[in-house]
Amino acid sequence: MPPPSLPGRILLLAGLAAACGSSNPGPGSPKAGRSQVGASGWCGAVDQAIGTGDARGFHCLKVPNFLITGFYGPERNPERSDFVNACFGGNADAAKRLRMNVRAIGNLSFHYSSKQTLTAGGGVDLSFLGPWAPKVSAKGSESGEIDVEVELVDAEIRVLSSVGEILGQEFDGAGEGTPVKTALESCIHSVCNTRGEKLVYTAKVLAAVPIIRIKGRSSSTRSFELRETAASFSVDRARSTSASWVLRAKEKLNVAALLEGAERAFEQTQTCTRVRASRTRHEVLTGLREIGLRCLAGRAVDEVPKLATPLRKSTEQTQASFTANEQSAILRSIEAIEGTARQLALDNPTNSLCAVRSLAESVLAGPSEDNQVHGVIVDVIEPLHQRLSELANSHSLPCAEPVWFRDLDRDGYGDKRSPLRSSKQPPGYVANALDCYDENPEAKPGQTRFFSLHRGDGSFDYDCDSKPSRRDEIVSGGCREMTMLGYPTKCWADTGWVGAVPDCGQRGRWLSSCEVHVLSCSSSQEARPVQECR
Repeated sequence: MPPPSLPGRILLLAGLAAACGSSNPGPGSPKAGRSQVGASGWCGAVDQAIGTGDARGFHCLKVPNFLITGFYGPERNPERSDFVNACFGGNADAAKRLRMNVRAIGNLSFHYSSKQTLTAGGGVDLSFLGPWAPKVSAKGSESGEIDVEVELVDAEIRVLSSVGEILGQEFDGAGEGTPVKTALESCIHSVCNTRGEKLVYTAKVLAAVPIIRIKGRSSSTRSFELRETAASFSVDRARSTSASWVLRAKEKLNVAALLEGAERAFEQTQTCTRVRASRTRHEVLTGLREIGLRCLAGRAVDEVPKLATPLRKSTEQTQASFTANEQSAILRSIEAIEGTARQLALDNPTNSLCAVRSLAESVLAGPSEDNQVHGVIVDVIEPLHQRLSELANSHSLPCAEPVWFRDLDRDGYGDKRSPLRSSKQPPGYVANALDCYDENPEAKPGQTRFFSLHRGDGSFDYDCDSKPSRRDEIVSGGCREMTMLGYPTKCWADTGWVGAVPDCGQRGRWLSSCEVHVLSCSSSQEARPVQECR
């Protein structure tokens, strides 16, 4: 297959094998030079031309040709994977900082030549140059020797900033629980925990346009043809002959890389330390939730102390994972959970339950950062504190507390559905549970006003007597009159609703006055008021 176009590709190669050079490569400043064929072969020629002057030189790539921006992996098992998806959860914008900077390499003059032998079928094996090399075959049927000459033109070095530092910064800035945060943590953790297997990653890449000349040494090898990679290379027909073909890459290819030890680089930037701290933080908080829920459910509470031991150890020994306040709050939370478990295992809780309850209360009231740790502690300890209060109240223990009820609408009456036991009146709570609807201050016992709109839940029970009371239920008898000689001389209204009495909040006809009109009495005004209720 043709290699993908260079711009816009950011790939992570999860495995890399160095074909030659030191097993402990490091950074350096490549220098321009000239190389011919030598005993070390193609890889040695590349390193000689642009090497750093010491043992930490460039290495031939044994991976497919992609735009490399910090690939890493074990040397023994080269393979590739998508960097954006592997380390940034598919977020290309988050990964864009890892694009390589490009600078010219100077006056690099690189020429390499090698003798190769054709196979019986005319095959030419150029794989010693790397996976970027084209596959070609000779038309001649006899085996013979050929000359392979390689020239690199328009060469440049692509320089990658510190992968460990950039990934660490992106990890710190990613939101908790986001796919990018999760992917970065997994990616960095795999580098920092190799279990003895050395990982390397690229610091710089040599990119150039390779020009390959293939020339037959016998008369039977008269011409060559491209095979399989015509999309990557083209034939320079102006410089080719029947027995000497020149192939030129259509774009720059990555032909060598300067490698660095990944684990060491990540440790130096404290990236590994931060990720380990994050993972420990996550494991401790997850474990805290688990033993808290186990305790609350009363499920196998005798196992809680055993499960709590590693959580306590991790919290005490990993200073980078938690602040001093967080560490103290977690340790006291673990102690409160263990104490609750011991009380729940008893048929009848003892007075020591009050000490456990007091500890849980101090954890909830203590100083803490407004962050994930505080949120987890509140989620875990608050229901346990409530459970301890219930046990204290039901067993008449010394720490049984009065019940307070939330007064959300601040009308002086509490909601029976929101009880809270506390030795002191909490803000927003009252000592009664008489409110029938705690989201409207007009709905309360003793309300004397009437209302034309329901209180908020469809009910008109504003005085909390469990039923709505209509303001007017009088049905009008119509207009009354006084006559003389059969003619009305005076009219008045039998005040009330005309027809049926409307329901709460509904409109009706209300007769309030009548007057003489020609030869009869008729209503002078028929208002259409709304039926008010309380």
